[in-house]
Amino acid sequence: MADTDTPSGNPLDDLDPSEVRIEAVDAFHLGGTRYAASFELTDIHCEFSRSFLLDIDFGETLTFTVRLQIEDAINSHATLAPDRHVVLELGGLIHDLTLAGDSVTALPEGVLRRIWHLEGGPQFVFGDRGVAYVREPGGDWELIAPHDLAVLRAIHGSSAQDVHACGHGGLLLRLEGRAWVPVEIPDQRNFYALEVSADGAMHFGGAEGTAYALMGEELTPLEAAPWDYFGICSFKGRRYWTDSSYGISVQEGNALRPFRNLGQGFFMHASAEKLVISGWKEIFIFDGENWEGFEMGYDGNIFLRRLDMADYGG
Repeated sequence: MADTDTPSGNPLDDLDPSEVRIEAVDAFHLGGTRYAASFELTDIHCEFSRSFLLDIDFGETLTFTVRLQIEDAINSHATLAPDRHVVLELGGLIHDLTLAGDSVTALPEGVLRRIWHLEGGPQFVFGDRGVAYVREPGGDWELIAPHDLAVLRAIHGSSAQDVHACGHGGLLLRLEGRAWVPVEIPDQRNFYALEVSADGAMHFGGAEGTAYALMGEELTPLEAAPWDYFGICSFKGRRYWTDSSYGISVQEGNALRPFRNLGQGFFMHASAEKLVISGWKEIFIFDGENWEGFEMGYDGNIFLRRLDMADYGG
């Protein structure tokens, strides 16, 4: 349990714990039983926030330390290494957390909402008004030429040479240098999720059952339930899709098949051993055969508790 009783001036401290909402943001497997997970506490109107990045040991016991606490919203975070994190705070503030020390950089353009990083390669932060920034390892943040007033929802690539983005209004973009080039798609629905494979195949989807595979110039609609898809991630030879209505589906050929009723699933991150999924306030963990997970609770202080997976489609 972490003490959050220290006076901060945050109006959340004046609320009954039952009036405080909890949302999971992102979570990563660090190896073994260690995880990094970010959570946000808000009031029911989302006017005030307090957020945490936790270093978690999820073994026979469940313990954690607070790596970062901010009196605002964490929009997204990326774990680059067990002791190297990049956190996006509301307002375009980037927190770089390292063993050598922590720093904060303000990115002034756009409304930034998500971080994505290529393992061992560049990091991207992106959001509304067509704005995205990129940072090469060891370098500074550079603004990618904004694409109109696009709302960017996901960026992905298997290498620095095949980075793409997707977003609202049927938007699919390819990064060339420091500019986006449109890829024409005959669908104007909102795209929320994207995965680019090493063989050049792209899978993307989003609102109301939108799901596609694109290989070269061949666009294939995928059979899918009419859910809003928020994540696509390949793990141990299978491709998984998360949604806000059911939980997680697995792709079989050109169809998405319901896989486990988690209730809701949003962003996914995979290590070689674990697929880690953000739910509403839960973090779900899948090793290819077995499920486990934990969630944050709040009683005036934050705490974590282990999930009974029988309550989540077991």
